[in-house]
Amino acid sequence: MSGDECASAKTVTPEFLLRMRKKMKLLYYITSHGYGHAARTATICNLLSPDTEILFRTTVPPEFFAEEIRRPFAHAPAEFDCGCRQTDGVTVDVEETLGAYRSIADRNAGLLDTEAAWCVKNGVSVIASDIVPFAFEVARAAGIPSVAATNFTWYSIYEDYAAGRPGFAPYLDKIREQYALADLLLALFPACPMPYFPAALNVGPVGRVGTDIRRRLREENGIAFDKRLGLIYTGNFGMDGAAWKDLERLGDWEFFGLYPLPGAPKNYHRIEKNLFRYQDCIASADVMISKLGYGTCAECLLNGLPIVYLPRDGFAEFPVLHAALSDWGYGYLLSKENFYSLAWSDALDVVQRRGKPAPLPSGAALTCAREIEKLGSPPPSYFA
Repeated sequence: MSGDECASAKTVTPEFLLRMRKKMKLLYYITSHGYGHAARTATICNLLSPDTEILFRTTVPPEFFAEEIRRPFAHAPAEFDCGCRQTDGVTVDVEETLGAYRSIADRNAGLLDTEAAWCVKNGVSVIASDIVPFAFEVARAAGIPSVAATNFTWYSIYEDYAAGRPGFAPYLDKIREQYALADLLLALFPACPMPYFPAALNVGPVGRVGTDIRRRLREENGIAFDKRLGLIYTGNFGMDGAAWKDLERLGDWEFFGLYPLPGAPKNYHRIEKNLFRYQDCIASADVMISKLGYGTCAECLLNGLPIVYLPRDGFAEFPVLHAALSDWGYGYLLSKENFYSLAWSDALDVVQRRGKPAPLPSGAALTCAREIEKLGSPPPSYFA
C-alpha cells in the first residue's frame, strides 16, 4: 500500500498536517485482556524511531511497560474493551464476557466525541490498536490514520460466543464495522482470517527474542547441570487444578517459572522477573509447558523452543496456533486429562530425543514499527 493510499483524503485533515510538523506521536490502544497483547506491543515499540513519542491507552499498568520498554513513554489508563473473562488459564465465562463487553460498548458510545477531542488535544499523529475496536472509530472521528497489529480480533472470538444469543448481534456487527474503519491491518503470523479490514499486510511472528542464560539460571537456583530445563507458564489466571506435586516424578527434569504452583516439589523453581528477563528464560529452556496463546506460540517459534500444551476450547485462535505448531513440528499437544495429571513423560521423551529447532527469523516487529511510522507520516507533497 503506497503512502498516498495510507494518507487518504478522508483521514488526513489540516489539523493532522499541523500536528505532523511536530514530532510524531503514536497513541497505542491495548486490549484489557492479560499481558500478552501488551508484550508484543512493547516488542514493536522498542523498534520505533527514537524521535517517535509513544502514549499507551490501556489498563495494563505502567510498571509492566517500564520493564519491557527501553525508551521513554507516556501512559493514560482507560478501558474500552474487556477481552475474555476467564475462570482459569483456559476457560472462558461466555455470559460474563458478553455482558461486560455490552456495558463497555454502551459507555463507549457516549465517549466517542470526548475521546476523539482528547486525541487531537494531545497531538496524536497515528493510532495503533491491539485490538480495541473502539480505537478505530475514535481515529476516524479525530481524522487520524489508524493501524491494527494483531493475529486475531474480538470479532473472531465473540462470533462463536454470540451464536444463539441474538441480543448480542448488534454489538457484534458494531465491532466488525469498527475494525473496517482501520487504514491498515498488520496480520501477525499465525493469523486468523480477518477479511473486514480494508487493507492488510501479512508479517511474521512478533515476540521477544532472548539470550541463553542457562548457566546463570542453574547457578543462582541450585539446578544441577545434568538436568533438563522445563519452563512452565500458567498465566495470570493460573492452572490450580494440575497435580503439580507430581513434578517430582519427572526426575530427569528441573522446572522453573514466574508463578507459584500449589504443592510444587523441590524441582520447581519460582523466578523473579526483575532478576531474569522472561525472553531469556525462553531462550534458556529445553521445553515450555504452557497453555497456548499467541505470545507463547510466537516466542517459542522465534527462540527455537519446543512447546507442550493443552487444548483451549471456545477460543477461535487456538486452531490457527495449533496448525502453525503442527506444521513447525515441535509443538506437542496433550489432552487436558494428561496435562493436568502431569502425564508428560512421553512428550518430554520426544522433546529430549529430538532436541531444539533453529529459531525463526525475527524481523516482523521491525516491519510493523516501520509501517506504523509510515502511516503516521504523510508524503512531503502535503507540506508544500
